[in-house]
Amino acid sequence: MNTQLNLWQPKELSEKQKIEDFEYMYNILKDNYAHFYEVKKMYGYDWLAYKEQFKEKIKKTKNNLEFYNALNEILSKLHDRHTHVLDPGTYKYLLQSLNYKPYEDILKKSESSYKMWEKIFKNAYQEGSVEDHFLRTRKRENVVAEVIEPGKVAYLKIYSFLIDYHKEGEEYKKERKKIYDFLRSIKDYPYLIIDISDNKGGDGQYWLEAIVGPLRDNLKGVENLSIEEISLVRGGDYVVEILENFVPDLRNNTIDKLPMYNLLPMEVKESFRYYLTMKNTIKDFEKYLKDIEPVGFNGKIFLLIGRATYSTANDFAKFCKKTGFATLIGERTTGDGGWCMPDIMRLPNSGLIVRFDGEMLINQDGTSYFETGTIPDIEIKMIPKNPFEKDEELKQKILQVIKSLENEEKGIK
Repeated sequence: MNTQLNLWQPKELSEKQKIEDFEYMYNILKDNYAHFYEVKKMYGYDWLAYKEQFKEKIKKTKNNLEFYNALNEILSKLHDRHTHVLDPGTYKYLLQSLNYKPYEDILKKSESSYKMWEKIFKNAYQEGSVEDHFLRTRKRENVVAEVIEPGKVAYLKIYSFLIDYHKEGEEYKKERKKIYDFLRSIKDYPYLIIDISDNKGGDGQYWLEAIVGPLRDNLKGVENLSIEEISLVRGGDYVVEILENFVPDLRNNTIDKLPMYNLLPMEVKESFRYYLTMKNTIKDFEKYLKDIEPVGFNGKIFLLIGRATYSTANDFAKFCKKTGFATLIGERTTGDGGWCMPDIMRLPNSGLIVRFDGEMLINQDGTSYFETGTIPDIEIKMIPKNPFEKDEELKQKILQVIKSLENEEKGIK
């Protein structure tokens, strides 16, 4: 019997194997997941208390696909978009584009397992979940560039900051050129709206090169500004051992050394042991910008954000707020994780990869960024009267804000 061939055939997991995988996931999350405190505070839900109910749900699954869906349903109760089981399409994208050890090693161990999962998904007609993760974000045109008021107000919408590294960035390079050409064409306009209200993230290189690079004249006077972010780590061995690849002296960074330690809630002091600091100055970003010629835009930039703004798009919003690169307008974003990309674990029997947040990003006042998100400078209501006219309604609201600001300036004069 050729067991090698059988690796490529879908094989149903036993109840024992499913429970073992669930227990493995539960135990790693119990000691390492970063947001149990916020989930309990925000949603009144104590995820850890439902272990037995979760196990019953797993036991009732009749096949591998039901098991996969049950795990994701269990994780969805954390209200955390970074915490989920990878479907075959997302797995394939990360495997081809991620080159950070030890994440890369964990992903590679599941190559043969995900060939099985891909077959299961195809048999269930879930083609969209098998499809390349990058392509799924390109169902529509990713970059929309248009003039709202000729000679005065320009509008640039970007739906995703994902870069197709697995295809040498072909699509990204086209989009970057489209953005650059548009920005150069409106360089004398007094106003530019950049809309990331539907942007769920991707890679920071996208917004640094494609947006900040051409518009970096708007950073004049803040060359030495320091951007510092602090994340807390629970102290579980799984995440600590991963992070020590990046921060060898992590265990020396105990949270009681933090300046804002006294501002932290008691539950956080009791649950977290270490902290990480990521510190950048504007000069640290120059490697992304040095070969990009500024277009010479000196007008005012508005960055439109909302509840759907997430992950790397959130990072761009924070960058704009801290540097003054743009005025944030819209609604507060959904807060997310921490210091680097979400952590991953490999379930031993199914080979499924689970992503999760292993760090809690904290604000300077000791509150959790997962809870607060990024708060806009100017708040406007984002729920449209007509969902099919959402973008048009938002443009009109921003035009009203611009008109109001102009009237205020005239009043001052």
